[in-house]
This record gives sequence, C-alpha cells and structure tokens, in this order.
Amino acid sequence: MHELSYATSILDTILNTVKEQEKDGKKVKKVSEINLEVGKLTFINIEQLKFAFEVIAEGTICENAKINVKFIKPLAVCRDCGYVGDIKAEDEFEIYCPKCNSMNLKFKGGKEFNIKNIVVEFED
Repeated sequence: MHELSYATSILDTILNTVKEQEKDGKKVKKVSEINLEVGKLTFINIEQLKFAFEVIAEGTICENAKINVKFIKPLAVCRDCGYVGDIKAEDEFEIYCPKCNSMNLKFKGGKEFNIKNIVVEFED
C-alpha cells in the first residue's frame, strides 16, 4: 500500500512548509483544503490515499482537510510509427498505439505527484 507513504509525504511537506511560513509571524490555525496533481501512471488509489491521510493527520492542523485531486493524463509516444497523443488502455497491462496497434510505447507525463496548493486559516 504505497498510498500510506504518499499520505505521509503530503503531511510532512505541509507541516514543514507551514512551520517555515510561521516564522513570518502569522500562525496557521488549520489547513482546510489540499489540492493535488496526480499522474494516472502512479496508479494511486485516491480513496486509500484519503483514508491514510485522514488517519495520520488526526491531531494535526491538517485534520479534516479536504483533499482535491486533478488527474494528469500521460501522452503516449509510439516508437514504431511516431504517434504522440492519448491512448486507451484495454486493461492496465495491454496498451496499444491507436494508429498502428504497436505496444512499443513510451510515455510523457502521467507520473506526477504534486501538492499544487493548500488553503489555510490563520489564527486571529
């Protein structure tokens, strides 16, 4: 279950970032939203990620934060015919070029995992 390691990474990154920002004097009361960009080729189960995050964020400023996910689709590049574009996977193990039916593909993108931004509430 690699979702737990991703959830831990999200929490650690946010807590460290908030800690650095608080050096300027404003104290964060809570993180209300976390906006992620996740590549389709990471094969992350978003529901498991959210559950893992919910468990490990308990008692922190990230407790009850809403996680929003924007998926990033990969572009396929066919090494045989040169096609570049979207692909349709028949199942996750058989992916073919839509132009020549070759399986000799490489991918651009789709492996991203980024915290795009967070929404915080400051203490008065």
